[in-house]
Amino acid sequence: MDNLDSLDLKLVLSFANAYRRLNEKGEISDQQLDEVMQLVENYQNFAPTEFKSRLHEIFPESDF
Repeated sequence: MDNLDSLDLKLVLSFANAYRRLNEKGEISDQQLDEVMQLVENYQNFAPTEFKSRLHEIFPESDF
């Protein structure tokens, strides 16, 4: 189980870092970054389809 938790943490950190880099490049707003970080921090509370739907709410111009 520790390996799975470690993998989860690595994926979450990678996902969060990718969005931070997009924000640093000016490709997403500070508000979008805040919203996606809240989503990532609570990812375990969402089914995959709901997570995708929430991302689409944050980034309506994107096609996930």
